[in-house]
Amino acid sequence: MEAGLSVWLDRPVTEAADMAVAAEKAGFGDLWVPDHYFLRDVYVAQAVMAERTSAIRLGTAVSAALLRHPSLLASSTATIDELSGGRAILGLGTGGFEFPSQLDLRADSPLTLVKEAVAITRQLFAGGSDVNGRVFTARGARLGWDTRPIPIYLAARGPKMLELAGEIADGVITHGLAPSHLEFVQERIAAGADRAGRDPEACELCMMFGVEIDDDEDAAIDRQRPHCTIMAGGAYAESLIPIYGLDPAEVAPLKAAVSAGAPDAADLVTPAMVRAFTLSGSEATLAAGLRDLAAAGVGRVITSINRDPSATDTEGRIAQLGRVIEEVSQ
Repeated sequence: MEAGLSVWLDRPVTEAADMAVAAEKAGFGDLWVPDHYFLRDVYVAQAVMAERTSAIRLGTAVSAALLRHPSLLASSTATIDELSGGRAILGLGTGGFEFPSQLDLRADSPLTLVKEAVAITRQLFAGGSDVNGRVFTARGARLGWDTRPIPIYLAARGPKMLELAGEIADGVITHGLAPSHLEFVQERIAAGADRAGRDPEACELCMMFGVEIDDDEDAAIDRQRPHCTIMAGGAYAESLIPIYGLDPAEVAPLKAAVSAGAPDAADLVTPAMVRAFTLSGSEATLAAGLRDLAAAGVGRVITSINRDPSATDTEGRIAQLGRVIEEVSQ
């Protein structure tokens, strides 16, 4: 199982690049950054990271197809790939809650949006694009330099998007650590792959989750509550709640509080919700969780530490996480 680190761009680009250097030193295989309009620009950050590192792969988790036309995504990703010596990965999704709520951008068909974005970027990586789609069009489009077939991972949560990932993507980025959820994801990937005549192994299962290491597990869980508020209580299909291993009756008050914008919604996040989406506790707890994921067929993990910019000893925490991951991989 490969391991990556996610860095939230709510800090200066130079500080984020420091974390990329620390991640490479700690042995992480890839570094992932989000593409959101309210954070530092993802491709500026990756350019600085590419210049300051030599081996770690640089991925977006994720770029929003609603924010950038796929021709621009292809150009930006290929530029980072060239600058880094072939280390770019394009993580692609529909966009977060801010698109419909703040920017009034809505995808009539998220599946069509993502499928056409993948088609155009893939064709541009291969030399040219001729897609006349419902959402995106790129007729006779070309990049001005030769590129390689850069890997494309899809962010997916619902069954149809997971199946699309199995059908067309090199990997899928998703959340949820319960065995029931892992089984659900693998079944949907396999269904999509079967429809396309692909081997399901062609779509790597990548789990993204927060990590909080502390021998005091209750304290670790408490620190993760704010970061799990949207993950557990955001807008997603009710049918997924038991698949995540959660009790719908416990999730309902949290979802209502999140929907109402309640400032104290995090108080409704239970330890079960934190455990559903993070690995929090001692080094032994983290190691056991990682081993379980590997045994369940997870090919890659994207871990994230507390993204509070005021947190101290960030490099030390990255090194500690790297040591646990290395121990598990031996």
